[in-house]
Amino acid sequence: MSVEKTYGELEELLQDYLSPLGMRINDGPSGPLRAAGELVAGMVFTGSVQLTNAARRTAPDAAELDRHVKRLSLALADPHWDHRPWAAQVLALQARQVQELDLLPLDATELAKPYAKKMEHQGLVRDGSRPEPPLVRGYGCYGAYRYRPTQGILSPLLLRPYSQDQPGFLSENDVWLNALRQLRHATGGRGIGLLDRGGDRPEILADLLRWQPRWIVRLQENRALLGPDGTRRSALAWAREALGTGSERGHAVTLPVSLPPEDVPQFDPVPPLYLLVPTYEFRRNGKPERWILLVCGLMGHHVGPRQVRHDYGGRWRAEGAKRFLGQIWHVERFMTRSFLALERMLWCLVLAGGFLAMLEEQEAPLAEALESEVLYLSKRLKVPEYRLARGILAVAGQDGPPTMLVNA
Repeated sequence: MSVEKTYGELEELLQDYLSPLGMRINDGPSGPLRAAGELVAGMVFTGSVQLTNAARRTAPDAAELDRHVKRLSLALADPHWDHRPWAAQVLALQARQVQELDLLPLDATELAKPYAKKMEHQGLVRDGSRPEPPLVRGYGCYGAYRYRPTQGILSPLLLRPYSQDQPGFLSENDVWLNALRQLRHATGGRGIGLLDRGGDRPEILADLLRWQPRWIVRLQENRALLGPDGTRRSALAWAREALGTGSERGHAVTLPVSLPPEDVPQFDPVPPLYLLVPTYEFRRNGKPERWILLVCGLMGHHVGPRQVRHDYGGRWRAEGAKRFLGQIWHVERFMTRSFLALERMLWCLVLAGGFLAMLEEQEAPLAEALESEVLYLSKRLKVPEYRLARGILAVAGQDGPPTMLVNA
């Protein structure tokens, strides 16, 4: 397949993908939606969130590049555009791909911007790119991802930036709960939510109990639980009890438990919960650790301890997603100058990631062709960033790390 033919097919598919959202990039009306469409295309073709790279698709020469960048910047920061209906459509488009037993890793990360002094609402976050992460200026970002282990495909569903200093901010719990409810509404409860110990909060657990049919949360060791006999003990104590007296199955032991209603508000009917503890430890940062998992809606539904254990292992795909967003998509190198533009840019990134996942799932021949070549577009602007990378969203092995867009 020739470079020109492959590029043409890809651009046509991208046009069709964006059309239901009113974001046609070649013949659509001007305005914020047109700018968002151009930014999505720029992300797909360059693996970068920078407006300068996106503008190279439309700028005929270097003299026009600056004007195109300013046009994109102003459109994305347009205070008169209510982007919330559009964002809901973006999430709904991605959520249609979620199947009943797809894994949904959920996790928060940081967008460190220590040198962006003019960006409003910046708070203090940890800069994970440095040893012994220091506190710097930046934003929190709550992310939800779709991971399908059988195909090794990982794509973002929702990326929600937030700051303690933004107007109307109530709490981090409020941000997380709103994101979870928005995700649940879009997916109709499909998928298996995977949360690390950061999700072991009474507010989060209460919300999951009431609305989410299937989920796995890694508990803090001091989380109070009621055992089979109604005795209140810590999660660590019940884990030791299960390991000492329970029968092993799938390299794990299980125990029926419940959450104390005085700690976690609950509504009838309360779904059955199980404590699941692997029989082995692993080392992290030189220290031994053992998962203590609270499981809802999986045990006894043709899913055993081994599968639950493997499913929770998929939660680390959220960690992989954050690394790819930061190292490959260069998500922290955004050049927007307002929090509003940043929020919209992240929704564009969700669209770009969803498009690449769609290629792997629905356009396998084209995806295979893209994996075997690097595509360049012949333009007077000879910039190495303007390329489709080798191995675009290459399918990883079931036990291997998933890949997103790789700049080759």
